[in-house]
Amino acid sequence: MRIPLRCVACLVAVASSAAAQSRIDGGVSAGAVKLSDHRSEQALSGILEYEPTSWLSLYATPAVVHVSDDVSGRTVSSSGLADLPLVAAVSYTSATPWSPTLGAALTAVLPTGNASCGLGNGTAAAGMDVGVGLSPGAAHLSADASRSLSGVSAQSSLNAPKATTLRVEAGYDVSPRWTGTASVGVDVGTVDSTQALTRVIGLGVRHTLARALMITVDGSHGLTAASPKWVLSVGVGTAFAGASPVTPTTPLRRIRSTFSTGITSKIGCR
Repeated sequence: MRIPLRCVACLVAVASSAAAQSRIDGGVSAGAVKLSDHRSEQALSGILEYEPTSWLSLYATPAVVHVSDDVSGRTVSSSGLADLPLVAAVSYTSATPWSPTLGAALTAVLPTGNASCGLGNGTAAAGMDVGVGLSPGAAHLSADASRSLSGVSAQSSLNAPKATTLRVEAGYDVSPRWTGTASVGVDVGTVDSTQALTRVIGLGVRHTLARALMITVDGSHGLTAASPKWVLSVGVGTAFAGASPVTPTTPLRRIRSTFSTGITSKIGCR
């Protein structure tokens, strides 16, 4: 009986260790974006993260949105639940100097929004994200690429639906509680008929309130006529990464989580 008892003890120890390593985090973000001279969007999004292991994270980012469009001098608007992104992200951080990180994520978008009101695209979609990161001292550097694999809503509202989005982002720990960040995002590839390629820059600040609880303020500005004119997002919680496979989270990634589903259809119930 000694061997079976030892096996049971080992299994219990492994299970206890796995349970101890798992964690649940959450956050909420609110933001506004001026997509063009005629179209704007406000969003309130929640982020729920389940981390069963140190290398795997599962996310759900439900959002309530208000979209408006000026049509022939008349404002048309809709409000309600947006499509629901579900994300599975894996990452690995080496214990070597500068802590290099590799990550990848898959996104599935469920059509929970009312497409007839312009609050969703009416079909399921899928997307992917890959990235790398480095942390030399108090600095944090990262780069990633994302694109839709099927459908048009796996990208953010802020990017061309069928393009590949490249982001280069950097952060610096000004103090143990304050981090300043900057980002550059560029769409490359095929231009979709519903939205042209975009170029944006972003700035943000992150303040740690207590332990893992943080507050973030992020903004971005478009560099081309096809880009969103401006975006502002404020978040609080312990999770902000969304579809980002590498850390730290930085402005364009946090903004992307707030406006996580692309709403490209005509606004107004019909």
